[in-house]
Amino acid sequence: MCGFAAYHHPERRTPERDWLAAAALALRHRGPDDEGFHAEPGAGLAFRRLAIVDVAAGHQPLSNEDGTVWIAFNGEIYNHLELRRELERAGHRYRTHSDTETLVHAYEEWGPEFVRRLHGMFGFAIWDRPRRRLFVARDHVGIKPVYWTQAGGAFLCASEIKALCAFPGVARTPDLDAVVQHLTLRYAAAPRTMFAGIHKLPPGHFMIIENDTPSIERWWRPEYEPKIALPPGDALAEVEARLTASVKSHLMSEVPLGALLSGGVDSSLVVALMSKLSDRPVQTFSVGFDAPGDYSELPFARRVAEHCHTDHRELTVGPADLLRELPSLIWHQDEPMSEPAAIPTAMVSRLARESVTVVLTGEGGDELFAGYPKYAVEPWARRLAGLPQPLRDLFLSGIVNRLPFRFRQLQVVARSARFRDEADRLAAWFAGFVGSERDTLLAQGLSAHAAAGVEPFRAALANSNARTGLDRMLDVDLRVWLADDLLVKMDKMSMAASVEARVPLLDLPWIEWAMRLGSEHKIQGLEGKVLLKRLARKLLPTEVVDRPKVGFTVPLSPWFRGELKELLGDTLLSARCLQRGWLEASAVREAVGDHLTGRRDRARELWTLLTLEWWHQRWIDGDGLRPEAWHVPPRVTVGAA
Repeated sequence: MCGFAAYHHPERRTPERDWLAAAALALRHRGPDDEGFHAEPGAGLAFRRLAIVDVAAGHQPLSNEDGTVWIAFNGEIYNHLELRRELERAGHRYRTHSDTETLVHAYEEWGPEFVRRLHGMFGFAIWDRPRRRLFVARDHVGIKPVYWTQAGGAFLCASEIKALCAFPGVARTPDLDAVVQHLTLRYAAAPRTMFAGIHKLPPGHFMIIENDTPSIERWWRPEYEPKIALPPGDALAEVEARLTASVKSHLMSEVPLGALLSGGVDSSLVVALMSKLSDRPVQTFSVGFDAPGDYSELPFARRVAEHCHTDHRELTVGPADLLRELPSLIWHQDEPMSEPAAIPTAMVSRLARESVTVVLTGEGGDELFAGYPKYAVEPWARRLAGLPQPLRDLFLSGIVNRLPFRFRQLQVVARSARFRDEADRLAAWFAGFVGSERDTLLAQGLSAHAAAGVEPFRAALANSNARTGLDRMLDVDLRVWLADDLLVKMDKMSMAASVEARVPLLDLPWIEWAMRLGSEHKIQGLEGKVLLKRLARKLLPTEVVDRPKVGFTVPLSPWFRGELKELLGDTLLSARCLQRGWLEASAVREAVGDHLTGRRDRARELWTLLTLEWWHQRWIDGDGLRPEAWHVPPRVTVGAA
């Protein structure tokens, strides 16, 4: 895995070496093994390499035989050997064994449409000198990032926003629509970023830059029809065969490889299949939390590790770890993402980096097979939303919101059921501040941008091919929630540790098959992820599978009433925050008070506010410079306890 930056100037200005060097330096965590540059009139590429495939000869930027086509590539192409054979038959001559060179020759042979033939995760830039064209592409679901902007008459793109900021003329100015999206959704969705004028290339899109205006085209879209008719026995056999093939393809590596094991169904299935395919114990890494209650899944991760005979290591995260890691987290993420699991993900990735360079993870199973409880209860929320408004407000706002903390799941359902509008309701499931609560929160500086809050969900629903209510939920979550929150978290936090994270549950052939499965293979009653759980019961201990879904939930609720209580007041109730002009002070004080007194669990909303304030302090008020390096803490357990 790697990091790159690209420069294109229509008037053929040659980028200065210092600009490219500064961009590469900002990305050195993504590629500690090597760096490379290419510059010529009108174009430039900067690259940092994490050597995984063709370690000896995979230096980038890389060109074709005559040096007229150059590429900087971040990712892995799992079907590159198949494509290579076809390209060699067509007359192309290879100098390396890397998948990067296959992309160069595929572009020469098939033009921009070659991306439709790729199975993998990728973000890359190709400089086509004869056509004076920069071609930029991102994988189907956004596993790998691409950001772009225009400054100083040039087009710029990079793997992270901080690399764009290395070029002259790139300003760090807040995008107020994106700020409202963050407060609502807890992230800014493509094509927006939190910085005005800096954009994400959406998943499944490519760009062609031949003049002053980039041309953006969608090359892949989810298809949920026609449905595949599979009886239960055939479905179980096929899901095992297909997922095994996906995991096997993701084992392509010349460096040590392991897995992040949460103890949930998805990552446990990946580990089970890796163990079947490997002739040696799989190295697994887990993280848990130092908090009372059912927050930690470490016991289940240990049970899976024991069952699969893995070489298992784990660590435990407490509130002191969170405080220590905040400066690094804020810098590495570039944008404020209200995903508290980012910190333990970064820490377990650093633990993994002590012995491996590549890890497989379980992202994607919930969004393909309806694993979140919301998919099963959404029909009930939709019915409640149809009640007359006075009755709906009395029950949902007047009664449910006043229930004790142990009813917080019902409060989440009730919050979504307030909205008859489909986009508002679906956005509310994982949201921070929604509806009237958000409107009350926004001060004059943001109130005019309130409509931007759920705009990504509204846009995704408007161009969805899905027909059923369940498929529409899955489609929107795949393209918005997964792409702009979960996958960004995994990419940024694993790359912060110089670790490549691979997601076999999001391999293109696999997801195109999974999307077309009928709902009976995904939800039955209140149980989700039906088919994957059937496979898990075959391969894993039943006590790991047949238990309530916990998820990778950081225990912010008790921490905010304990060790992190002072942090809340010092940050959110400070004059610096309350006088910024974005938030109504009374609403912020109410959210803090609700949580500290136990009236309502507001941990999600409070973390959303905190991440926004910390981001503003570092990236807008501050210099955006890298903080001190982080070191793996000593509390590590070796072996499955």
